[in-house]
Amino acid sequence: MRSKKNANFEIHDEPVVKKKKRKSHFLRNSLIILLLLGAAFLFVKSDYFLIKNIEVEGNTYYTKNGIISLADAKTGNNIIFDAEIKQMEENLEKNPFFKIIEIKRKLPSTIVIRVEERQQMAAIQFGDKYIVMDDEGVILRMTEVEPKVTLLTGLTISKMDVGEPLEAEEKENLSMVLRMLKTMQDGDLYFKKIDASKAVIKAYIYDTLIVKGTASEVFSAIEAGEVQLVVSDLFEKGVSRGTIKMGGSGNVIFTPDIEDGD
Repeated sequence: MRSKKNANFEIHDEPVVKKKKRKSHFLRNSLIILLLLGAAFLFVKSDYFLIKNIEVEGNTYYTKNGIISLADAKTGNNIIFDAEIKQMEENLEKNPFFKIIEIKRKLPSTIVIRVEERQQMAAIQFGDKYIVMDDEGVILRMTEVEPKVTLLTGLTISKMDVGEPLEAEEKENLSMVLRMLKTMQDGDLYFKKIDASKAVIKAYIYDTLIVKGTASEVFSAIEAGEVQLVVSDLFEKGVSRGTIKMGGSGNVIFTPDIEDGD
């Protein structure tokens, strides 16, 4: 009798072949990826990505070269790996003139420095120096040369650190006068001097043309455009002497006399 073959016993070598093929494909693909990554790395490290240009936007007080120097921004570095953007921001942040700083890469070879500068709006004389500040009271610099901004008088300074808001004993008046400075700028009005020593302030358009009232009254009248209308009318008439006085119920009254007292 012939023995029967075990039909259930078979040897299959196909899975082993497939595993070898998969391993071969994996090694090949890995090598390709490594080569591509290496090529990409060499490309981004090439001269194509060296910083060649530095652009400056938003500056008014400082020149382009001045800001580049303050930031210590350099050409020749790799824009991706060696741009030192964080360090440039920190360098500019030391200067109180810069309210907003934004530095970005513009590939392949340009750094863009965008700034918003604080504007010089007023000054207070302190000894033989002038303390220059913006409309938020932030002290921007001290100088021995009288700046061409509104001069504030009659304030008793209690704190004056460059880069920090000025503090004075006449806190309420200072706060309102600072608000006036911004409103004046928006309303195309300029005072050469503001005496804020007392409840009734005196704001000088000329030495002989004065706006007089409480700080809040003058602020409200400027905000409403009433002072500007009176001043414009006086200019048209060639009048440069007198007092623009804040009356009751928001009225603005002009008298040809100089009411320099309280």
